[in-house]
Amino acid sequence: MNLNYPIRNSVRIILLNDQNELLLMCIDDPRTKQIGEEYKGRFWTLAGGEIENGEDIEKTAIRELAEETGLSEKDIELGPVVWTGELDLILYGKPTHIKEKYIVARTKKKDVSITNLTEEEIGVVKELAWFSLNQITNSKETIFPTLLSQYLPDIIKGDYPKKPLEIVKEA
Repeated sequence: MNLNYPIRNSVRIILLNDQNELLLMCIDDPRTKQIGEEYKGRFWTLAGGEIENGEDIEKTAIRELAEETGLSEKDIELGPVVWTGELDLILYGKPTHIKEKYIVARTKKKDVSITNLTEEEIGVVKELAWFSLNQITNSKETIFPTLLSQYLPDIIKGDYPKKPLEIVKEA
């Protein structure tokens, strides 16, 4: 890890619906890739984004869900932070050290929309889709975090760790 890169504190939301499906966002942005590697094409990831000045994790999660899914605060029930991770990434064309916290959220709504995306997200966020654990486990597409299928079953069962587990770290 290179702590000389600008640090981005972020929240990722583990958003589950009543069928225990996880909402994932499809990203296609050649300016976002692993450091030292070529762009490998589109990928799926959890909704979320940067913690802005004055925001706590919950406020960031609510704001990001509104921007990226169209869901409002009344549509979601936030749970605990269950995972953490750190990685270096070329993000929007710039090397960045990302510190992520993963928070659980539940919703009864299945209809989501990308109509409220920020300018930075328009054009790179391609779609949203609900995935079952089986679909995630057997997907041929790239899904981040890569250990999602390993740690998600406990979250679906409501078996949260006593303190957040580190599930993303640079090799």
